[in-house]
Amino acid sequence: MTNTRLTIAVLLLAAAALLSTASVIKSPAERICNECGRKITGSYFETGSHFHHPECFTCEYCGKPIKSAYTTYKNGKYHNDCFQNHIALRCAVCNGVIQGQYLLDYWGNGYHTSHKGSVLQCDFCQRFVVGDLIDGMVRFPDGQRYCGLCARSTVTSVKEARELMVDVAGYLDDFGIRVDAKKIRLRLVDQHELKTVASAHTNDTKGFTDYYVKKNLFGRVRAETIDVYILRGMHRVQMISTLAHELTHVWQFERGRLKQDPGLSEGSCNFAAYLVLRKVGGVEAEYVIDGMIKDNDPIYGDGFRKVKSYAEENGIANWLKLLKRKNATLSNLGSDFSTIVTYPAN
Repeated sequence: MTNTRLTIAVLLLAAAALLSTASVIKSPAERICNECGRKITGSYFETGSHFHHPECFTCEYCGKPIKSAYTTYKNGKYHNDCFQNHIALRCAVCNGVIQGQYLLDYWGNGYHTSHKGSVLQCDFCQRFVVGDLIDGMVRFPDGQRYCGLCARSTVTSVKEARELMVDVAGYLDDFGIRVDAKKIRLRLVDQHELKTVASAHTNDTKGFTDYYVKKNLFGRVRAETIDVYILRGMHRVQMISTLAHELTHVWQFERGRLKQDPGLSEGSCNFAAYLVLRKVGGVEAEYVIDGMIKDNDPIYGDGFRKVKSYAEENGIANWLKLLKRKNATLSNLGSDFSTIVTYPAN
């Protein structure tokens, strides 16, 4: 009795398996080309659960039928040769096909990770300095290095830097941040000098503002000096951003807000620079802005994002009004915008 039941059970399982298999096998009349939507009556290609006429199964690059091995990339299919020669991401340094992890710069150039640290990168645009970018590149004695493209826009003369400072002061004035550029002593210095001046106050290596006020016995101001130190040789757009940042520090100083929360102070200076860069416009300005938005520094980056969110929600006038308040801090901005933005992993 037991054997008979076991035999019946096995037969039932076998029948179920056949029915299951039959349900997924399509008859020739049911095969539809995934490319053209017509029925397939002759030979065909099968990929997964899809069927294709041989003449419809074509390369996305050359348009010719694919008859053998092929490569799929971003939902497209390619002859292996077409993919390797025309579609595959290639390293901007060695021109080799990139597979696996790689570096991708802001400008869309891909690089093998092995080139990091062994191939020179531009201090402004961060491109690897190879090919045409080598022509015209500059190296300054303090270690700054700029590719041939960015070298055309480096600022090395005090005259040009001062003209930029006057222009930046005009931009800031449009937003209600009024600074008299004439009473500021602008000093162009190299990286070593700047680090010496600013080391006790900030980790920033692009600019620093030094204030000195001399008072008489009765507390009245007898003399006031403002020195703005700017890194010599920076890209013009980077210098504009740095000048806007430092002039906003001057504006804060003149209103007696030296002891403000560092995050609010530096974040506001970066936001002022952001406003100026938007007025200047251009791909280089957008590049600098992108770096500010993605900066993971808890003071300069997070402070900037919080100030930006507050100003965009409440208006620039209310942001400036907040800065004029005694002992204002980032907590006065209300909502918690503590999420740090980072570069996507490559």
